Amino acid sequence: MGLMNMASSASLWRGYAYFQSKKVLAIEQINESQFHGSVAGNQNHPYDVLIDIEHPRKSHCNCPLADGRRIICKHMIALYFTAFPQEAADYYKKVIAYEEEQERLAEETEARLVQCIKKMRKAELQNALIQLLEDRPDWQYDDFVDTYVDWEDDDE
Repeated sequence: MGLMNMASSASLWRGYAYFQSKKVLAIEQINESQFHGSVAGNQNHPYDVLIDIEHPRKSHCNCPLADGRRIICKHMIALYFTAFPQEAADYYKKVIAYEEEQERLAEETEARLVQCIKKMRKAELQNALIQLLEDRPDWQYDDFVDTYVDWEDDDE
């Protein structure tokens, strides 16, 4: 399993941002599979990072998240993307493609929902709304009532 597969989505995205922001201060290739470097942290405090692409669990960073643990942090990912910029470009393309697909699916779902609602009779809509509100947490029910119920107009 590779370094990117072992990292959380947050570490990947933040590591990509660090790569883009040029937070990798130094990098050297130790051998075919190991890279050592210095990566600026949040307060520009540099962290000592070693990545091993052949044995990712041997990678380490002295940041608070990863120090002494077998976690792939954003600093390791930033160093990895600096060593392999094409991997960074491929990762970004995948993120953009995923976001575009999610947006397309959301738009498609909303269009189907609107189409369904337009076909419903008034009584069906009222019953569906009541059921939805009853199944929601109290604060959502209260928010709906506060927003849409006019207590002075109880004639209807």
